[in-house]
Amino acid sequence: MTLAPTVPQLAGFRARCEEVAGAELPTPGALHAFSIEQPDRFWRTLLEWSELPWSGSADVVLTEGDVETARFFPDVRLNYAEALLRPLPGVDDDRPAVTAVHADRPAERLSRGQLRAEVQHTAAVLAGLGLREGDRVVLVAPNTARTVVVALAAAALGAAVATAVPDMGAAALLGRFEQVEPALLVLDRAGMTDDTVTALVAGLPTVRRLLVLDDRPLPTAAVPVDRLADLDAPPGPGPVWEHRSFDAPLFVMFSSGTTGPPKAMVHGAGGTLLEHVKEHRLHGDLGPADTLYFHTTTAWMMWNWQLSALAVGAHVVLYDGPVSGPETLWRLVAEHGVTVFGTSPAYLQLCQDGAYRPADAVDLTRLRAVLSTGAVLHDWQFDWVADAVGPLPLQSVSGGTDIIGCFVLGSPELPVRRGRCQVRSLGLDVAAVDEDGHEVVGAVGELVCRRPFPSRPVGFLRDPDGARFHASYFAAHPGMWTHGDLVDFESDGSARLHGRSDGVLNVDGLRIGPSEVYTALRGVPEVADAMAVEQRDPDRPGSTRMVLLVVPRPGARFDDDLARRIRRTLRQEASAAHVPSVVVAVPELPLTHNGKRSERAARDAVNGDPVVNAAALRNPECLEAIGAAVRAPDAEVVAPVGTGPGTPDTTVLGDLRPLWRDVLGGTGAGPEDDFFDSGGTSRQVMSLLRRVRLDLGVDVPLQEFLGQPTLAGLTDAVGRARSAAAPEVPLLRAGHGRPVFVLGDAWGQLNSYAALVQQLDTERPVHGIQVPLTYEGRRRTVVEVAEDAVARMRLVQPSGPYSLLGYSFGGLVAYEMATALQAAGEPVGYLGLIDVLPPLAALTPAEARARRWVGRVETVLSGEARAALTRRLRLPARHASAAAEDAFFQGSYEAANSWRPSPYAGAVTYYLAEGRPPLVGNSLAAWRRVAPHLLVTEVPGHHGDHDDDRPSVLSARFVGFLAARVSATLR
Repeated sequence: MTLAPTVPQLAGFRARCEEVAGAELPTPGALHAFSIEQPDRFWRTLLEWSELPWSGSADVVLTEGDVETARFFPDVRLNYAEALLRPLPGVDDDRPAVTAVHADRPAERLSRGQLRAEVQHTAAVLAGLGLREGDRVVLVAPNTARTVVVALAAAALGAAVATAVPDMGAAALLGRFEQVEPALLVLDRAGMTDDTVTALVAGLPTVRRLLVLDDRPLPTAAVPVDRLADLDAPPGPGPVWEHRSFDAPLFVMFSSGTTGPPKAMVHGAGGTLLEHVKEHRLHGDLGPADTLYFHTTTAWMMWNWQLSALAVGAHVVLYDGPVSGPETLWRLVAEHGVTVFGTSPAYLQLCQDGAYRPADAVDLTRLRAVLSTGAVLHDWQFDWVADAVGPLPLQSVSGGTDIIGCFVLGSPELPVRRGRCQVRSLGLDVAAVDEDGHEVVGAVGELVCRRPFPSRPVGFLRDPDGARFHASYFAAHPGMWTHGDLVDFESDGSARLHGRSDGVLNVDGLRIGPSEVYTALRGVPEVADAMAVEQRDPDRPGSTRMVLLVVPRPGARFDDDLARRIRRTLRQEASAAHVPSVVVAVPELPLTHNGKRSERAARDAVNGDPVVNAAALRNPECLEAIGAAVRAPDAEVVAPVGTGPGTPDTTVLGDLRPLWRDVLGGTGAGPEDDFFDSGGTSRQVMSLLRRVRLDLGVDVPLQEFLGQPTLAGLTDAVGRARSAAAPEVPLLRAGHGRPVFVLGDAWGQLNSYAALVQQLDTERPVHGIQVPLTYEGRRRTVVEVAEDAVARMRLVQPSGPYSLLGYSFGGLVAYEMATALQAAGEPVGYLGLIDVLPPLAALTPAEARARRWVGRVETVLSGEARAALTRRLRLPARHASAAAEDAFFQGSYEAANSWRPSPYAGAVTYYLAEGRPPLVGNSLAAWRRVAPHLLVTEVPGHHGDHDDDRPSVLSARFVGFLAARVSATLR
């Protein structure tokens, strides 16, 4: 059932514009053209038609200047909070305004009248505390009704508000808010540590008062501290809705910070309000009959966007709980009668991958539209919504924090075209342009806005001359706002986003810097030059893959062996995500006349698209060669090897046979010989898979090998691993809730955890983190590996609290990650160390001597010691790869022992192997010196050193005991 009016609000607004224009505007294109060609008439008409409360004069709509300098409505005055909370004609004050849904307690609901009264009361309280117009407020709180009240109360007084979630951590919060120089700090400490509170107060010296919203005991601080609930408004009449200038600061928003400290953007009250009301009423047809839920947090601009829906009389639903599964948000939509649901492509994909069908599970009869933003919405997701949700418009909208609104979005008058945003935003002259700033239609170009728009930021904080503001948006194409996205517009005004235009590849949602690829390839002498570009995957519609164009050096032969070596180098020196799907040789790369490489031209050629900048190239003839190379039947030189048992790839089979024989002591080398039937042990399996990684540069998961433990099966598994780059943070076991992360071992592998992961008694998902242990031919330090691991972990879980578990070398990395997160103010809920020896650098001289005596067996790690032992006992010589295995482990051993752990104030659970020699066990004193909250629990088994045949704590014999202990202590 659709609750929207039969005639959308856009129709009434069009009629008003036709009166003003003195001409018919029958199509969306005609109305948009009027809105950008006659901006004075359009924006004045919108201001008057919207019936927002304002005072002053709207005679001057736009001052002189371009999109960077022009100002809107310099003589108009208004109050944002009044516009959202005023009584509306035909809307009962008892109608719900805000419903706050919580995971752990009943929902709260405020009517329009109650919300208005709460905001007025809170504004009086804040005024009594000394908050004044022009002050700035930092509000760190979850997405609750109380947060909304405080934000609107501050806005009512003319204070600018900056918001964030409590679990961001002190370092991240200060990285944003020290620029704000707030007068008032407001905290809801749910999920926030006391140390974070202390750090915030200390790091924000301009704060005059701290106000807490929660019920925890008041903190001790160097400034006055109050609890909002304990304060009464001062006697006398409360503040009135004082009108202020159109550009009066309302919100301080922040960029992502990927190129430096986050930029603090100041958005004005009038521009924000007018843009949001336009988007809500004209593009979303939102009104008093609607209930809006957009899945967001206070750290994202969509929180501010949904807040403005109060101005049109809509009922806004908030949620501050976790998404525990695909059903979470759809149940909320059903239970609260949501009519317009805002989400992201990632959540829709979660539902599709989980085979969840909302239409079959919950009542969606009130839902009339689904909005999606935050990433590119793929074609197949439109199909899934139509099939699994219903015949509803799925409207892809895109804009950003930079404009606190949308450049492209939906329309109530047009059908949705699969894969495309429906229309340009009214009043915004957005277009795709080429490198010279000329508009392109029907082709991919840079997204720009060519004329002034009211929701442009007022400016940046700490940018007195506007230099950073100019460099961010106006330097690339003078006189235009350059947004940083790639887009194509068709003649009907519909758009498709193609990701960022800053040269970063976005392969299936994972951003990859091409420079990282080129850096790794410097170690391949046969490669003279290379270019990594995205290609639409012909085998997976809607997905992309990386194509690597290689220019071989003169005299070098490009063949399968070189392509394999390139992939191996990229996997080892960068990551699995940097391994291209296709590697082809080309004679040259496209260059502009001034010698610059043109990734755009190469990308168009690879995809078979018209090359929009061919005229600007010095060597356009190379594009035909590039296209032909990619389309050639043998272009996929990295196709999966092997076609199944009995027909393995002979090259890979030849590489694997000596490894197989060496591990098994010379027995069993036929394609169908079973590893275990040939006498192989589980420990030997681990050694075999390590050597496969070292020699062939691919990881074969233990479970995959166990499914077909033959030489032919391993050959096929290697081929599959080569053809599909392994994820950096693979999901080892599905679940819901906060993930548990396990860290790779001394070879960077996760296979040693396989049995433990399967036997854990937890509903939480378990992910592994695989990080390259070498870079440009050298071993990376524990600190470097941990920094990389933290970055990869955040791809799965952007913010804490985190749960980390590591064995041996992986435990050292987990500990370093925890200390780094602690230093950044991010919470670590659980740190588990499985029999992790403290490094030699952390021991006292006496402890080090004891370690050396007890650890004599570790000398077997050295190639010389093993060679001597081999000669003395007349053992058969090991394969060269075995020596490589020893040497690689020795590198990890040396990296571990040269690392010195930093103090860590959090809890650490240490699982001590009962078989550990006592003197080594006594060296736990080294851990207690840096981790005073160390809880030690013994588990049966030995440490399981390299080439130690005694059963380890992770062996089949003992892993069940370890799994039970970890399950009992996991937090």
